[in-house]
Amino acid sequence: MKKILSFCIATLCLYFAFRQINLEDVNRAITDANIYYILAALLITYITFILRSIRWKILLDSPKNLPINKFISTTHIGYFLNNILPFRAGDLGRAKLLSHHLNEIKFSFLVGSLVAEKIIDLWIVGLFSIFLIFLGFNNVFGIEFSLIILLLYIITTLIIFGNNSFVNKIQKQFSITKNFFDGYLLVSKNKFKLGGISFLLWCSFVAYMYTLLKSLNIDLSFQQYIGITVITSIVTSLPIAPAAIGTYHLSVIYFLNLYGIEIEQSQTAAILLHSVFLLYTIILGYIYLSLEKLELKSLIDDNKN
Repeated sequence: MKKILSFCIATLCLYFAFRQINLEDVNRAITDANIYYILAALLITYITFILRSIRWKILLDSPKNLPINKFISTTHIGYFLNNILPFRAGDLGRAKLLSHHLNEIKFSFLVGSLVAEKIIDLWIVGLFSIFLIFLGFNNVFGIEFSLIILLLYIITTLIIFGNNSFVNKIQKQFSITKNFFDGYLLVSKNKFKLGGISFLLWCSFVAYMYTLLKSLNIDLSFQQYIGITVITSIVTSLPIAPAAIGTYHLSVIYFLNLYGIEIEQSQTAAILLHSVFLLYTIILGYIYLSLEKLELKSLIDDNKN
């Protein structure tokens, strides 16, 4: 049932994104794209995975003797699995893989830490968005998206900087949730380190968007680069279609049209932006999977269960 729902959503989004498309024009535009910008985007993508891994290590803060390459490996494999499995099941795969290296840390604790990551990301998204809105760039998101982002910012601020008394009450009432919420509450520790590394991470996301759009000779304002990065990142993180197929493309096309970019260029950009990241995660994920000496079939079956 999950697979069917995921497939239907992806198909519907792809239909709306590409129901009017000239394949020859899109193919020509991708072929003529600046290869140097594309290579720069691949390098930036690798940097984002390094920053993700460093942040996860800082977030867990234990054990200190586990090398950073284990975090890098599991992060790549997790994103690789997200391309195969629906509802971002690869995120659970990340936690399972790292738990094999951390026998003293429960799987539920690691899942909680990944939820903490999402909360930090939403807070940074809100920070970027408030920066744009207060400078008067309301048209970057549209009013509806601006209100949603501001609401998320308020909620995540309360979680990070609040006293979490409600969560503590749940832990006392339901002991089974203790490990998960302990991981979740990591978000309120090491705030400055996590905030700094998260800010760098999101700057690298903007750089990825900039380099690939420049490769197609699409020029946006600085504020618009931030806006489309924020929205597409939120859409990508939603547990819907595998690899955000369809949903990502539709969001890119919608916002580039909002910024005055023609439909053909928007469709080309959506395909290129998604394909570069997808190919990177497939190739590097499979390499790390081989280095870890893991079998793909058993890993997929494990995550389905």
